[in-house]
Amino acid sequence: MKARSPKSSVTMEDIARTTRLSKMTVSRALTGNGYVSDKTRQRVLAAASQLNYEFHALASHLSRNRTGLVAMVTSFEGLVGSHYFGRIVEGVQAAFNPFNYHMMLIDSRSENFDDGEKCARLYHQRRVDGLIVVAPDAGEKYVATFRDLSVPLIFIGHTPPNSDVSCVQVDNTGGIGKAVAHLIQLGHAQIAFLAGPSDVTDAAEREEGFRAAMKKANLPVLEEWILRGKFHTRTSFDVCVAALSKKRRPTALVCANDLMAFGAVDAARSLGLSVPGDLSIAGFDDVREALPASLTTVKQPIFQLGKAAGDFVLKEVYEPEHRRVVRERLATQLIVRGSTSAPAPKK
Repeated sequence: MKARSPKSSVTMEDIARTTRLSKMTVSRALTGNGYVSDKTRQRVLAAASQLNYEFHALASHLSRNRTGLVAMVTSFEGLVGSHYFGRIVEGVQAAFNPFNYHMMLIDSRSENFDDGEKCARLYHQRRVDGLIVVAPDAGEKYVATFRDLSVPLIFIGHTPPNSDVSCVQVDNTGGIGKAVAHLIQLGHAQIAFLAGPSDVTDAAEREEGFRAAMKKANLPVLEEWILRGKFHTRTSFDVCVAALSKKRRPTALVCANDLMAFGAVDAARSLGLSVPGDLSIAGFDDVREALPASLTTVKQPIFQLGKAAGDFVLKEVYEPEHRRVVRERLATQLIVRGSTSAPAPKK
């Protein structure tokens, strides 16, 4: 029998026979022209690799008037190069890889893409097939410019509650609730909250989550123990030194982010208090420094944010007749480390 030459003579029919799937399902898995489950796609890709099947992704995209590119639009200042943005990119690319899609990073400031109309030109000029906008706290005016644009689009981050654009974001209230529940389970009842800037949605939602969790446990929220800071260490240190110097102080402190928690730890120790012996401290984010600092914290699903955004845009690209607005909140994970423990016995 004449040996089959690798790659060139292997067809989708061969893969369909090997996997016992229909040719249409195999085609969808290989081309991305329609959705199939991740399990089925991996099954098809494994068979294609085993049979040395060669797929021409660029030709497939061009034949369907697609570019194989999705623009990720964000402000490079403060985001690009950060751990947060890096994990989002990894998540988006994980969604894109099986479909042979790639990202085009665009700095919204340098390119003057300060509204949806300008972003949409990328799509209508056929430079990209869709848009992912990374805007952690997009305002009403900015988001409004994206309404009524016939573009596969999703925001990563907050958008105003009544905006008609899709977004995927973190469950801030539920995340803080997990930290409070953990402290209550340890035996704490005198719990303070170190809040972030009130004009930032993430901060406002985390404070809301703290108040709701305390109310659910029938524990009082003392306004003097709602400490006001900013999302960085220095200010948090100063605020906490002032609060912890008072005669009446909490046994536990929940912080709106990890940087604030680091400031709180430094403040406690500067006053001769031990963490967690005299004061349990929990953060939010699970930044890289949280592990060596042994900080109990709430881990954001950053990779999953990117993956969910990538999956959504691809579904909009391949199934335009089923376009819809989604608003998805992803659950967080409590990471318990050494900065929290049961409160010290009363003397």
